[in-house]
Parts: sequence; C-alpha cells; structure tokens
Amino acid sequence: MQRASSSTLAALFALMMLAPVASAGSAVGLYEKISLSDQDLGLTGASVDPLGEWAIVFGAESYLELVSTSDPEDRVELVWNGEEDLAYGDFHPGGQTALIVGSEGQVLRYARSDHSVTDAGGDLEFGQISLTSVTWNSGGSWAYVGGTDGWLWRMRAAADGGAEVHPIQGRGSSDVTGMDCHPSVMACVVTSLVDGIGVIDRDHNLHWLGGVGHPWSDVVCPTIESAICVAVSHDRTIATVTLDAELAATSEVSLVQVTGTEGYFTGISRQSGDRSLIMLAPFSLIEHDLSLNSSYPWLENSDVVEYDAGVSNSRVVATWGTDRDSGWILTDRGDVVRYHPPLSNSLGGVLEVWVLIAIPAVTILVILSFALGLSPGLQRRFTLRFGTAEEKRAARREVRRRKGR
Repeated sequence: MQRASSSTLAALFALMMLAPVASAGSAVGLYEKISLSDQDLGLTGASVDPLGEWAIVFGAESYLELVSTSDPEDRVELVWNGEEDLAYGDFHPGGQTALIVGSEGQVLRYARSDHSVTDAGGDLEFGQISLTSVTWNSGGSWAYVGGTDGWLWRMRAAADGGAEVHPIQGRGSSDVTGMDCHPSVMACVVTSLVDGIGVIDRDHNLHWLGGVGHPWSDVVCPTIESAICVAVSHDRTIATVTLDAELAATSEVSLVQVTGTEGYFTGISRQSGDRSLIMLAPFSLIEHDLSLNSSYPWLENSDVVEYDAGVSNSRVVATWGTDRDSGWILTDRGDVVRYHPPLSNSLGGVLEVWVLIAIPAVTILVILSFALGLSPGLQRRFTLRFGTAEEKRAARREVRRRKGR
C-alpha cells in the first residue's frame, strides 16, 4: 500500500510539473498607488523633463505640481494663483524651463532654478482662445502653440519680458489636439480633431499630410534614431508619420486601424527607446513598437478593475517610464500608480532552468518508483543503499528471514 501511494504521488507531481502556468492577460501589473490629493484634481496631463527625472503635473483650476518620476512621493508645490484650466505642457530642450498652456489664452512659464511660475505674456496675444497644446522645436528657439478652431502660433520670450508671437499660416478650422517636435529633425507634427495631420518645417510653414476626418488625439516622436512620429485617434487609428529631413512637406503618413480592442485612444506617451504607450478609455494601455510597426496589449482593463475599482473608473492622462518595462501611470483624479512586469516574469529565466532540471528528475523518479513496486528484490537492495536506519534494519531482517526458509 505504501509503495502504491509513493508511486501515485510521484506521478501526480510529474503531471503538475508538465501543466501550463496560468497568467493574467497584461504584460505588466499594477502595484504601489500614490494619491496626490484626497480630492479629485481634474488633471489633464504631465510633461517630463529631457532627463526623465521630473514631471510637471497640471490640470483644472491652474493646478500645478512638480513630481519626481522615480518616486512620486517626492514633490514640489508650484504656486500660481489662477483659475484657468491647464491643458498641455512641454519642457524646453535644455530642461531648465517649461511652458504650460490652458484656457483663456493662458501661457505659464516654469523655471527650474527657483521653481517659480510666471505669466509668459501669452494672454495678451492669444486673447480668450483656449490653448490646447504646446511644443518646443528641437533647437529650443521657438515654441509652437495650438488652440481651438485650428489656431496655431510660434512664440518666444521678448526682450521686454513679454512674448514675441506670430500666427502660423495655412491652419485648419478644427481644434489642435496635439503637437510634438522631433528631437533631431527640424520638423514638428501637429494633430487636429478633423483637419488631419500636419508638419511644421524649419521655416515655420505648415503642410497638411493626410489623415483627414479622423479625430486625432495626440502625437509623439519617441526616439532620435528614427525620423518617425506616431499619432493616435479616438477611433483606434494609428498614424506613422515618416519625416523628410530635407523637405518636410514631402513627409508621408500611413494609417492602420487597430482591431480586437475596446475603447478609444485618448493619448500616447514615450516608454523606452522607440516604444510608446497608447492610453485608452476605459482605463487600459497598448504598447506600440516603432521598430516593428506593431501594437500589443500592455495593460488590460479587466486587470485594472481587479487591482482597484476606483482607479479603473478614472482616466489615464499621462505615463512615464523609469525602465524598459516599468514606470508610473497618472490618472485624472490624481492617483499615480506604479507598473512593472509581474514578479513571476522577472524570475522566468530561473524558473525555466528549474523546470528543465525538474521534469527529467521527476520522470526518473516515477520510473524508479514503478520498478521498485514490481521487484521486491530491487526494492530491498535500494532500501539497503538509500533507506533510513530503521528501514535498513527491517530490510536486513527480511533478508535473514528469507534465507532461513
């Protein structure tokens, strides 16, 4: 009876070793959550400095705060006594200043040296137009500002402390929803709600490239190595914008519709290298790999619901990476949630080696167990060699008993 039990247990253990391991559908898991406030902050986004060390978080009623990208508990309060809703921000390539734009023509300037926030003089030039986006060109000599109804300007600080502002000719008629300048090519990509995707060349001329009719939500130029930017639209269309470094007007746009996913695309942000994260509502993320020109599920909504129902009911407004597959997610309510691959994934290499060793070992154990059960003589010899002291004494008594027959 004991021999049969041992054989059965060994066989069951072998079958367990051969069974697949169940895992969640997401490539990353959600872990630590930090709340910037007990109240719903109504955040709209964040801008990360060129070194990836700090992010300016902004939102409703001129909310501003500087947050460490590695530890969001480390924060600096930024004071601005305004009531405008801030919509978009961008750091200067030098990393020492940033512009943040919002409703009623508001343009704010943040200075890293003393963490001050001042009026950049934009409201005098932009009137009451709601500003929706801002980006610096690669040299940092000009910032481009977009607004509702297709308004576009270029601006820079003036000698009198105000701002030098010039309108961009050839603008569309629908809201500018996003802008980003390539880090090495003198060209900036513009997305709009209806007018499609355009590019601003080194001479500040706007050229519309295509994608008309899609409700584009944002654009990012993720890497210096490739002259390509990626835009996303609410209807789950991804645009690859291939920039012509010599003649921006001949840049090309190719579109692809993402299927097999629910929700709509609300934005896109850099992750690592040429990889970006597409933000969706309801709360989920998709990875876009520029080198492969492919998109993959990254964080499933069902896993967010399981993590925290309150978080799943909020909206992703920004993400930033701290490593290749790790980083933080910022929600409109003001929660910052850490993501990284599940711990089981990080141990994958060790587990794979262990499984490769364990499976043959268990197989041998099962075969040996069955052999011992079929051959009493072999079992006694095995016990005399490997058994406990008590088992060896019992085996010797059994040998003497059989010899005395």
